[in-house]
Amino acid sequence: MKRPLVPFLAALACAVALIVGISIGGSPGTPTGFHRGKDGTLTIDSAHRPAAPDLTGTDVDGRPVRLADYAGKTVVVNAWASWCESCREETPVLVRYHQKMKDQGVVVLGLNRDGTANAARAFAREFHMPYPSVLDPGGKHLLSLPKGVLSTQKLPVTLVVDERGRVAASMSGAVKEGRLEGLVAAARAGSPAKR
Repeated sequence: MKRPLVPFLAALACAVALIVGISIGGSPGTPTGFHRGKDGTLTIDSAHRPAAPDLTGTDVDGRPVRLADYAGKTVVVNAWASWCESCREETPVLVRYHQKMKDQGVVVLGLNRDGTANAARAFAREFHMPYPSVLDPGGKHLLSLPKGVLSTQKLPVTLVVDERGRVAASMSGAVKEGRLEGLVAAARAGSPAKR
């Protein structure tokens, strides 16, 4: 009679261990110090932040641009494309945020996924984007991000790179100003954003 109870107890112990593991360390396979919110937003503890790849290329006007040029600043990297409706929705938010924060050590850097510079240039002019965008039609820069930083490659994607050049936060979907402020504050403070 006691034998059928053993498999039940073993299954119960595994379930409890899984629940405890998820509540303490995030979902299975989540790197230490990575905190993913219910909305998919990721914040990373300062001690566990991976180095951001040096996003290097040319902007929509053919000028050279490098993420490393912004060393010592918090950089909001926004991956976008002119054909992306959510990108059209969030771009005015990013333009206003860049204008408001550029003198406070926070800047926006675009990462454009359009197939042609002409499409990207037309979009940048339509929205009066004051910040540059690195052309990345094949998505190689997004693919070069450290494992666990992105949950999707669907556009738009926003990353926050801290002053030391490390990925501090990421999210997919159109960013609202309140969420952006929270992610930047978390990046600057070194702790996860409040949910």
